[in-house]
Amino acid sequence: MKYIDKMKNLVEISKIVTESDNFYEIKDLIINKMLGVVHPTKACVNLFYGDDFRYAHLVCSATLDHIPSLFPQNEPHGSKIDFSVYPQYIHDAVREKKQIIIDNIFEDERAKGEEEMALKEKYVGRAVFPFVLENKTVGFMTCYTKKDEKLEQSDIDFISQVASLMTLSISITEKNQGINNLVRKLRSSINNINKASIQMYSLKDLNYYLSKMTSVLRDTLHSKYSIIILYEKNTDGGFDIKTKSDVSFDFTEEFELILNGIINSKDSNGINNNINMTLKDDTYISSYIYHRIIIDSSTKLLVLCAGDKEYSNDDANSLSILIKQISMGIHTYEFSIIEEKHKDIENDLSILRKQQRLIMDSSNIQTFNKKEMFFYHEPAKIVGGDFYHAIELEDRISFIVADVMGHGVASNYIVAMIKGAFDILVQYSDSPKEILSKMNDHLFDEFDEMGIYATAIVGVFSKRNFKMNISSAGHYFPFITYADGTINHDQEQKRGLPIGIVEHSTYYNIEIDGNNISDMCFYTDGILEMQNEKGEEFGEKRLEQFLIENYKKDKDELLKNIKELVDKFIYNKEKKDDILMVFLKNKK
Repeated sequence: MKYIDKMKNLVEISKIVTESDNFYEIKDLIINKMLGVVHPTKACVNLFYGDDFRYAHLVCSATLDHIPSLFPQNEPHGSKIDFSVYPQYIHDAVREKKQIIIDNIFEDERAKGEEEMALKEKYVGRAVFPFVLENKTVGFMTCYTKKDEKLEQSDIDFISQVASLMTLSISITEKNQGINNLVRKLRSSINNINKASIQMYSLKDLNYYLSKMTSVLRDTLHSKYSIIILYEKNTDGGFDIKTKSDVSFDFTEEFELILNGIINSKDSNGINNNINMTLKDDTYISSYIYHRIIIDSSTKLLVLCAGDKEYSNDDANSLSILIKQISMGIHTYEFSIIEEKHKDIENDLSILRKQQRLIMDSSNIQTFNKKEMFFYHEPAKIVGGDFYHAIELEDRISFIVADVMGHGVASNYIVAMIKGAFDILVQYSDSPKEILSKMNDHLFDEFDEMGIYATAIVGVFSKRNFKMNISSAGHYFPFITYADGTINHDQEQKRGLPIGIVEHSTYYNIEIDGNNISDMCFYTDGILEMQNEKGEEFGEKRLEQFLIENYKKDKDELLKNIKELVDKFIYNKEKKDDILMVFLKNKK
């Protein structure tokens, strides 16, 4: 349970970091959550500002009782402390960009000079975790241990992951400070976009919306002209314009060539401040800026502004934000049109459900070594976010069980991405940790942009000797039932972060000998979190008891009993989560 608590806190910390743009507002909350599941009773954070390593600014507040009294607040973002007063091991950690653990301050030469503070603060050990951003140490976190406390390796791994997330938050804050002015400037523009969107839905007039958007673009980027184009490539290598905003000027042939070049280029955005052109209305322009994004599989959206000013990176950031808002408006408008034409949208969604079901049904591996794999799946909505897929290769079987954050059509899209990546990776690797690592690296950018993540567990086992390796990305480890009816549910094994949380995450292989195993049950959290009329969750204990009572049952009877169990236990079926259970068991 201790490991589960750590993982829950880690996922909560990840959510806090990804939803905040200000490190100083969330730092104490993060440390409090960290200290709630590890031994150290105190931790503090120091930052270096402006590449100035002469001073380490203490930014702790609620997480410490005494140290702020030793170092009074004298800066907006923490106490300014001469870094030279820190002991040698902290200098080493900052310089070498590595974590350093001191078990006993009074016995380690590197801690010389710290004894007085250790006595006053009543700690014996101290651990340093540097914050490294773009190969530069921007700060560090230290954790304090008392006489009878010791940091286990699992604690160190957990704190290291928290430090990585804090580094990410620092990076987000630094970038955000540079765009605060940009955000203020954009608020009015986005408000105008929203108003135009509402009017568009009322009038059912896309051209009206695009015309309003060109005005927003001109005003926000202080441009003389702007244009919005929706187009798609044709079979001849050219492009067909689906619709474009009305423009208040006629392009010259020279500018038409520029526009065609942008549409046919591979660059999604760009700035040119070195053109000299006079349009047909005798207006002079010296620069243009553009941004392009994909609307759907065939359609692209291009926005372009031109004028006599020099466009900057801030203008590029503004245009990037505005085009996403415009795109959202177009997406929503087109969806509303489709919804009107197809009142019974459930028919379309049911196709997605059938598609997902076909993917999972194809994973029902036939008997091998007197064993079989099968699953029970009940989505919360028509399309679910829980997913199971298996591939039988010549000498092994590889499978994945995943839980995508969220439900509905978006989760179906994520499931398809995970399946596609998994199908490719298992052809080249029989190592679950390597499969998860490469999958996380491959999908991270898109998951990060969408603000989603997925837990997953990957298994690979030999059809010849039934030796198995599994690796977890923040997912539950399976229940294992042996031939004598005993059951094992070890959740203290090492696991990595969910897919999409941190780029280049580390995962671990765990070896299992399946020869003496009767059943293995992999599952997602829906079965644990379903609630009865008293608001009680089903939980691990009830699931364990159910598996013990049913491990001798054959496939058909087991699936029947699960359905009866779910139907009987759940009080409010509208509030249930996706339920997925995958079984690997001896064939009866």
